[in-house]
Amino acid sequence: MDRSILKMGKIINLIIFAFIVYISTALYTGCETPIYQIVGYSGSWKFDYKYDNGTPFGQSILTIQDTGSFCGKFMIISTGGQYYVKGRVTADGLVYAGFANGCDSVVTGNISGTFTELMGAGYASGKFSDTLRNSAYKGTWQARRN
Repeated sequence: MDRSILKMGKIINLIIFAFIVYISTALYTGCETPIYQIVGYSGSWKFDYKYDNGTPFGQSILTIQDTGSFCGKFMIISTGGQYYVKGRVTADGLVYAGFANGCDSVVTGNISGTFTELMGAGYASGKFSDTLRNSAYKGTWQARRN
């Protein structure tokens, strides 16, 4: 009788151990971006926007996630008004973004361009427009790794 109870205790301990390993593995899966999906342009970037005539329009400091997505505050220099810049950067450095009222809001306008990296120095540039908000909101932007 004592042997069967001892065997039963070992089986229960083995089941508990297997359950703990399973739960630990299940909880860890998906917590990190797989290395092959990390966009090389992830990190903090400072963006400067200028109207077509060269006058400063706005600034933002954005953190690009490992997956390439980003959303952060954008400040209009002349009025102090704030919007958000929301979008993504592809592994090839292409930018698809726009302006929004918040990170959960719909994007309006268009922010496009490219990111490059030369000898460890990150640089990006492109064009923007959001004539739905204001007909004057169009121009160029530049960014550098912060």
